[in-house]
Amino acid sequence: EALLAGISLPLLMQQAAQADAAYAQFFGMASPPTSYGGYGGNANESPKYTFEYPAAWKQEVPSKVEKGTQGIDGRVVNPRSKDQRAFVITLTRAGEDNARFQLTDTESTFASFAGADYDLQDALSDATSTDKFEAEKEGIKFFNYKINSPTYVYLSSIAVKDGKVFALFVRSPSRMYASAANDLQHIVDTFKLL
Repeated sequence: EALLAGISLPLLMQQAAQADAAYAQFFGMASPPTSYGGYGGNANESPKYTFEYPAAWKQEVPSKVEKGTQGIDGRVVNPRSKDQRAFVITLTRAGEDNARFQLTDTESTFASFAGADYDLQDALSDATSTDKFEAEKEGIKFFNYKINSPTYVYLSSIAVKDGKVFALFVRSPSRMYASAANDLQHIVDTFKLL
């Protein structure tokens, strides 16, 4: 038994390391567009949110225009199908325009974010089903959505902290969703605000 325990423990540790290696960690700064490229931001700032994504995916830095006009703060994509992606939109001053950020109202919530991904608006109007539920992580309420449409499936998790809206969107072509559903849901499940 001692020998078996001696062999099993390293094997279990190796399997745990391999499981962890299946995902990479993304840390987002939620910096304003003026900080793009290192200008105007505080280099010592700590991350504001994080999520895990499949290790084979690649990070893409949003352009200054995407950051400034669409609010896209961070993005990861599947290099085999760039149509399969996860991105975070951050918007400041949540609550100043109460009509805009009623997070429990799907249509008005997603209308605010449709400029960042034009296919989102089409998916909403063509949706065959929309599921929503609330979850709490470390005292913060998250509004989670799943939108099924003939073209795309969107998973989303949206929360507000310190007057800023953080919205994670995971997009997949509908035809590819079933084979990647666990990994895509893992992105949403690991999204948290720091």
